[in-house]
Amino acid sequence: MGKTIRELAEELNLSKSGIRKYLSASFRARYTAKNAHRIVINDAGVKAIKEMIAHKGAHSERTPETHSVHTKDASVHTKDASVQSNNILIEQLREKDKQIEHLQKLFDQSQQLQLMAEQKLRRLEKPQNEQEKDSNSSDGQIDKQATGTPKDDKNSPEKPRPFWQRFFGTEK
Repeated sequence: MGKTIRELAEELNLSKSGIRKYLSASFRARYTAKNAHRIVINDAGVKAIKEMIAHKGAHSERTPETHSVHTKDASVHTKDASVQSNNILIEQLREKDKQIEHLQKLFDQSQQLQLMAEQKLRRLEKPQNEQEKDSNSSDGQIDKQATGTPKDDKNSPEKPRPFWQRFFGTEK
C-alpha cells in the first residue's frame, strides 16, 4: 500500500516540498502512481526516500517541533531586541531632557544678565541726563548775560569732525 506526499511528509516530519525534492523523473517513473490527482508513492519508494534522507543527512530539515521552537526563539529574540531598543531610546530621551533643562537654565540666566545690564545703563544715563539739564540751564543764563555779541565759530574750540567727513574730506 502506498502513501501520498502529504502522508509521507507527516510521517518523516518534513514539508511536502522537502519530499518533492527527492522525486526526480526517474524516481517517479519507478515508484509513483497517480490516483485521483494525487501522487501515491509505493512502499519501495517510501523505503528509498527514507534511505536517501538518512544518507544525505536531511535531518537538518525543519520539523514542526523544531520550527515551533525556532519561532519561539525568534519571537523571544525580537522581543528582547525591541525591549533593548526601547530602553536605549528611553535613555536617549532622558539625556535630551537633561540637555533641554540645562539650556533653559542658561537661557534664563542670560535673560537675567541682560536685564541687569539694561538697569545699570539706565542708572548711568540718569545722572548724565541731569547734568545735561543743569548745563543747558547754565548755558542759557550765560547767553542772556552776553551783551549780544554773536558767537564766532572760529573762536570756539573746534569740534572733531565725524569719521566719514574726515574720511571723504567733505567740509561743512
